[in-house]
Amino acid sequence: MSERKAHATETWAVLDLSTRDRNRITDFLTNDWGVSMDKVVRHMHLTAYHAREPMPGVASLREPAHVVLPAGDTRFMVMAPGGENPREELDPGRRKVGVRVHRQSPCFAEIMSFRERLLSFETLDVLGSRKPSSHTSNAFGARHFQAHMSLLLAGSGVPRDLSPLGASFREAFGEFIFDQFRVTVRQTGRGR
Repeated sequence: MSERKAHATETWAVLDLSTRDRNRITDFLTNDWGVSMDKVVRHMHLTAYHAREPMPGVASLREPAHVVLPAGDTRFMVMAPGGENPREELDPGRRKVGVRVHRQSPCFAEIMSFRERLLSFETLDVLGSRKPSSHTSNAFGARHFQAHMSLLLAGSGVPRDLSPLGASFREAFGEFIFDQFRVTVRQTGRGR
């Protein structure tokens, strides 16, 4: 017999990719790489923070932003812990795929300024026995923090070697604009 678990609260802080750049990336993936439109992420955003616990004092918000990410500062990865390195068990064609941002990128400090706005809400009550998040680590989810953006859903069929896709991506684009900062606090149901 299964028992339904209680709802959980999740907090997300993201920078939304501009509509223009989202359309350019979608065209690139579908036209140049033959990815089916239904396997391209629709609401592309750069994740700056995620917590799976209630965070008192954090409220949903939406505000204008202007973060410029040079395409040359991105690297493709499988969206799984350790997915920045090729591993036999992580087939990009069957898993979610995205890009991570180099820490040396000129925009990395700006991304961190959005992340820092949430870090002060990681109280001892929220953290429990976890260590607080920092610029390089997460209290929740993957241990190491990397600013990242999902581009492809599982089942896209991209080749196992993401290097040619990444090189083509960096060559095709100069920069990307993230034009909105959004914090979302939501209740989610956890399985049965």
